[in-house]
Amino acid sequence: MNLYRIAPERFISNFSGHGGSYRDGARWNEAGHPVLYFGTSASVAMLEMGNYIPNPRLVPKDYMLGIYKAQTEAIETVELSDLPDGWDLSPPPTFTRSIGTEFLSLARNLILLVPSSAAAGIDQIAVVNPLHPDIQKLSLIRTQSRIYNPRLFQGV
Repeated sequence: MNLYRIAPERFISNFSGHGGSYRDGARWNEAGHPVLYFGTSASVAMLEMGNYIPNPRLVPKDYMLGIYKAQTEAIETVELSDLPDGWDLSPPPTFTRSIGTEFLSLARNLILLVPSSAAAGIDQIAVVNPLHPDIQKLSLIRTQSRIYNPRLFQGV
C-alpha cells in the first residue's frame, strides 16, 4: 500500500509520531499518543493540507510530498457508515478521538484507515501507529518538492 504525507523536509522520514498531533491531539487521537497521519493518495494528502494552509501558494518552501510503501497486513478500517453525523466537525469530536486513541493504545495493527474529513468522507486517510512492530515495514520510497500545480487557486 502506498501512503502520502506532506511535511517539512527535516521531518519527512521521521516516524517517531511526536509531531503536532502528538502535542495537541487531532481528529483521530488525544494528545500524548504518538501518531502519524498519511493520505491514501497524493490528492488526499493535498486536500488535508488545506485544513492548515488555505492556499497552495502559502505552503512553506521546505515542505515536500513523501511517498511511502507500507508492506503490512496489519490494517483496520473505520467505515463512514459507522460514524455519527458531525464526525467531521471542527474541533474534532470526542467520538473520533476515542476511536483513534483506542487503536493506538491497543497496538493491534499498524494502520487504521478512516474517512477523510477534507474529502467529505469519500476518500480515506491512514492513521499510523509508530509504536506497532510493523512500523519497520513502512519506508519512504521517494520525495517530491513540487506539491501543487502553480495554476491551483489562481483566481483567489
